[in-house]
Order: sequence, then C-alpha cells, then structure tokens
Amino acid sequence: MSAAFGKLHPKIQEAIWQRKWDELRPLQVDAINAVFDGGGDIILAAATASGKTEAAFLPILSQLVDSADGSVGALYISPLKALINDQFRRIEELCEYADIPVHRWHGDVSATEKRRLREKPGGVLLITPESLESQFINYTGLVARIYSGLKYIVIDELHSFLDNVRGIHLRSLLARLEIDAGVEPRRIGLSATIGDFTPACAFLNVDRPESVQVIQDKTARKELRIGLKAFLEGAKAGDEAEEDSDEPKGLGAIAEDVAMNFRGNANLVFCNSRRQTEMLTDKLRHIRERERWAADPFYLHHGSLSKDLRLEAEESLKSGRPITAICTSTLEMGIDLGAVTAIGQVGPTWTVSSLVQRLGRSGRREGEAQILRMFTLDDEITEKSSLTDRLYPELIRGIAMIELLLEKWLEPSAMQRCHYSTCVHQVLSILRQTGGAMAADLYDKLCVRGAFRSIEMPQFLILLRGLKQADLLEQIASGEIILAPEGERIVEARDFYAAFISSVEFKVESDGQAIGMLPEDSIPAPGEFLLLAGRRWQVVDIYQREKVVLVKPARGWKKPQFNGGGGGLHRQVMEKMRKILASDGGYSFLHKSAGEMLGSARLAFATAGLNERDVLEQGNSITIYPWAGSSIMESLALFAKAAEMKVSADNLSITYEGVGIEEVRLHWRTVADGKTTDSELLEQCLSLERDRFDKFIPRELLGNALLTESLDIVGARQLCRKSYLAGRFSPNSLR
Repeated sequence: MSAAFGKLHPKIQEAIWQRKWDELRPLQVDAINAVFDGGGDIILAAATASGKTEAAFLPILSQLVDSADGSVGALYISPLKALINDQFRRIEELCEYADIPVHRWHGDVSATEKRRLREKPGGVLLITPESLESQFINYTGLVARIYSGLKYIVIDELHSFLDNVRGIHLRSLLARLEIDAGVEPRRIGLSATIGDFTPACAFLNVDRPESVQVIQDKTARKELRIGLKAFLEGAKAGDEAEEDSDEPKGLGAIAEDVAMNFRGNANLVFCNSRRQTEMLTDKLRHIRERERWAADPFYLHHGSLSKDLRLEAEESLKSGRPITAICTSTLEMGIDLGAVTAIGQVGPTWTVSSLVQRLGRSGRREGEAQILRMFTLDDEITEKSSLTDRLYPELIRGIAMIELLLEKWLEPSAMQRCHYSTCVHQVLSILRQTGGAMAADLYDKLCVRGAFRSIEMPQFLILLRGLKQADLLEQIASGEIILAPEGERIVEARDFYAAFISSVEFKVESDGQAIGMLPEDSIPAPGEFLLLAGRRWQVVDIYQREKVVLVKPARGWKKPQFNGGGGGLHRQVMEKMRKILASDGGYSFLHKSAGEMLGSARLAFATAGLNERDVLEQGNSITIYPWAGSSIMESLALFAKAAEMKVSADNLSITYEGVGIEEVRLHWRTVADGKTTDSELLEQCLSLERDRFDKFIPRELLGNALLTESLDIVGARQLCRKSYLAGRFSPNSLR
C-alpha cells in the first residue's frame, strides 16, 4: 500500500483489508493527501466507477472515527434517492469496522430511521436537497443541533447541480445550514463530466473559487467503440387505436436492432423522452411475443413509473442476468448497476455532456471498452419536405455530438441567473422556519451571505412587495415580515420542498397495483387507451379527488403524452453541424445507411448553395441558416415579431415570410443598431413565467431575467451587425 494508506485511521485500514484491495487507486491517493494535508474545498473529477466515493470518504471517515456522536460529521448530498440508497450500502461497509453511524433521509426512509437521527445525531447523513429543505421546514431547531459539529459536505454528481434550479436551491440551503449551525465545513464535489471547472469551483466556494483544489483522474483511458445507425420515419396514417397503424416504421426498425444487439448482455438504452421509452418498449414486447422468448430481457425505467417497477429494473440489472433497461435520464446518474456492457442512444442527446455521462455507464470493468450504439430517426423525404428535413438534422446532430465527444469538448457553464423564483421559495421557507424576519435579515441571509448574490437590494425589495401584493406575505407593526394565509397554504403543501415546477399527476392503478403516474393533462377519458410501463391499458375510471386512474389490460393503445423531451443546442454544436455538411470527409462510426444519408444531406446542402451563403430566397420568403445556437435563434424570432414580421423557425433556420431580401436586410440593420427596445421585445412574449413561483414575481424582474438569461440578445445583435457590415446578404455574410 502507498504512503497515503498510512494516513488513514487503523479501523478504516482494516475495512480496506477486509475488502481485499491490493492498492489504492491514484485518485484515492491524491484525495487522501489533499484532505489530510490541506484545508480547502476539493473537486474530485473522474470517470464513472473510478472510486470517487471512496476517495472522498476514506480520509473523511478516518477523521470521524473518534468523534462520531453528537453531531452529523459528514453530509452527503445526492440528486437522486436511488443513488443515496446505493451509496448508503457502500459507505456503511466502510463504517462497519469503525462504528460510525450512517443515516439516510429522503421520502422513502421510514419515520423510525429519521427519528433515530434526530434523537442521536452522528456520523454520516445521506440526503437529497428536497429532504434537507424539509428539515428546515418541519424541525425548526433541528438544523442547528444536529449539524453543530459538521466537518464535511460531499456533493455527488456535482455537474447536475450547476446552472439550474436544484443547484441554486442547494447552494441556498447549504448557506443557511452553515449560518444556522455556526459551522464552516469543507466541501468536496464529485463529478464525471465537467469541461470548465470555473463554475464548479464557484459553486463550492463562491467567495474564493480560486482556492478550490481540482483533482482529476487521468490514468483511466477507456477504449471507445462507437457506431451510428440512421433510420427514416414514415408517414403517419390510420386510427391510433388500431394495432400499431400509426407507429413510425423507423422506431420499429430501431426496436428490431435493439432486440438483436442488446439481448444477450446487461445494457442501457437511453431515449430522450418518456414517451419514446414507452413506445420502444411496447414494440420490443411484440417482438418478444413474436419470437416466443422464454423471458423478457427488456425492462422499462423512467420517472413516471411506480417505485416498485423502477426498483425491479435496477435490481434486475444488478443481478448479473442479461437485462437491458430502456430508460430516460433516470439512469444517467452514477447508481451502481453492475457490469453494463453497452449503451444505446435513441435519438442524439441535446448536449455533449449528457452523452458523455451516459457513455460512462458502460465499460466499468478493468480492460472493458465503452460501447455506444446511437440511432437517429429523421423524416422520410417527400415532395413536401423542407430543406431542413432534407439535411437530416437528427443524423447530422448525432454525428456532431459524437465528434465533439471525441474532441473532448463539453458545453461551458451558462451565465449566472438571478433565480427570482427560487429566491421566493427560500423567503417563504425562512419565514416558515423562523416565524418572521426583517427584510434586511432576509436579504443578508439569502443574498449577501447566501446563494442569490446577483440580486441587489432594490430588486429584493421589489420582490418582497410583489409577494405582499400577491397576499403571500404581510408586515406587522414591529416591521417583521411574516407569512400571510396564502403563503402559509403554499408552504404547508406536500410539494413545497422542491423549488422546481412539479405538475399535478394522477396515480395509475390496476387491480390495486401501482403502475405509475401520468400528468393531469395527459389522461385519456374512460374507455380510451394508454401506454404505460411498456404495456397497453384501457381507462376504467378516473377519481379526481383522490387523483387516481383505474385501468385494465387492453390491446388498444394511444401514444403516451408526457412533458419534456426537447432541448436547446449550443452554438458550438450547430457550427459543428454546418462543418459536417460542408465537408466531404467520412466518419468511421457510421453504418452504411447513415453514410448514404449523410451523402444525401450534403448534396441537398450544396444544391441549395448553403456552402456559399446562409440566406436563401424562396418565393416570397427569406430563409436564413445562422448556425448560431438556439438562444440566438429565439432572439432573432422575437426581434422579428417586435417588427411585426411573420416568422417561422425550426432547429436550424428562421424564415421571414411575405418579405424580400432588402426588407430583411434593413430589419437586421435595425437589430444591429439596437433600435428595438427591451420593452418592445417583451411585449411579444405571451408569458414571462418559466419557474415555479414566477406568477408572484413583478413583471419588470421577470422581463429582465428573460432578456439576460434565456435569450441571447447581445449575440443576436452581433450576428446582425456582422451581416450588415458585410454589406449584403450573400456568400459568407453570416459567418
């Protein structure tokens, strides 16, 4: 063993010997030295199954052996309950020989286990952000007491918390925890996919991000085996209730390929939406029946399934049997699923980061390659097909994602958001926890010392006034702000703990067995059909008050309707797509049909003249291919609406209808000169609400947030200026 092993407590050393480790991994050695020899925060970045959890906890537990009681010493935070359950077993094994208590706290943990922690805090606690929020809400004096001796906070899957609502929520909770408990624990972030570590360092230590030590494991270099198959989606026809009459032939072909290549091993096949997982699993079930397989090797896993069905899929994967899970991002995180042989990806991901994370789930054993089989599904070309359709955008996006993955490029962190909605959530939480607070104290805790540093005091006061006008808050004679009855109602709701939007869902049951959940607006009427858990059902009855849908097995079906599934593209991805279309080189990972479709797309690209110009005159409309990223495309469309121009857009182009080239050129000059005001742009937005509590936030704040965070107004103006300075809409005018 290395010298780092000697720094560990003898009882932790014994735990390592009992696990029959021959040597510590390089990442573990570096982490042990960093924890024992330094005093700052740390990021441990390494591929999946590289021992990041042990790297963090071996030195942490060594320092908790002799002070394991009286306070939680180490807090482990995960985005997923399933990941907590998985890591609980791993950490418990390490703690067994050191008599360090290990606790869990999330929605599925029993009241007895939670009471045990409250009565005798100590050791390690594994928790989700939402459950940490519940501690602030339900146990007013709990936080200060059980975390009074907190030494370490470990944040797993750190990348999943960057630049989103759950991330800012977690940052706020941790700041509140440290203020209330009077502690300054060291923070350790664990992640597998981070391109630029600057935002991650700021997440761990906003005041001194430069002090965060980044430790990367560069020793593990996995062989990559990647293939891409392209399919065409046929025309839709027929009644949805008829046997598969309207199911895309392309998805059926993908199912045949999955059935052939993913049957004999443990694999994960990712889809970009729950709807697609259901349809693919249904198709695979028909193949199983047709082929008369003795057992079904395909399991379904997504967020709308019942807990029991998800656990069944996870346990089946861990069993070592040849099981393949058809899943969404629910299995993207680092739950230990055993030896996953290959990854399938139906439809290209919207980000390279997501593709890297998913690919990292395979090849976890020593010497095994990471295997990816990507399937793209574009529309079949007809006389009515648009130019964008003829470019086969799904295929080209898939190639771009793989190429950027091979180049080791990842999306940079987005600009910092104000997160007004989450700030509202935290105002309500603090007032529920404390019973009341002065505005200055709220601002200090949330904005000065908390997570909402970008919100200045005038904006914060506007926010509070908006909440008062919405009857969420009121101010008493002492000047303190307290919850008004409507605010109390919101805080007391069962779904308050999550800062993000959660839609109203109904529980779907058959013969008393829970099958899953469906959004309220996606439930068919009694007598109609639905597809859920990979099976076909007929709705028997709907109980609105209990939010329950009773179903029975059926042969008919209807396409499942779920929210989500789309996404935006970074500018670098779109630029890569253009380079792929403009070049003539081949790609070794393309199967024959994909290569042929790429050739057809390049021919359409060249025939349209897009290799020489980005502006096309088509009858009485002008179509522009900016290759500039989704946020700039959305901004261009908003500028056009403000100018009362009729526009339509797809993922690659924007079309100005009923105008000529000169009119569009003059419009872009106006955009470039900044003559369109922010208020004129905002007038084009039917709704400014994006997050959970936006409906209570004054429009002036929401408008500013939309213009600076969701859109890229500056980028759109720069693009228009570049075109205008070129003097014409002609070759290379936009590049």
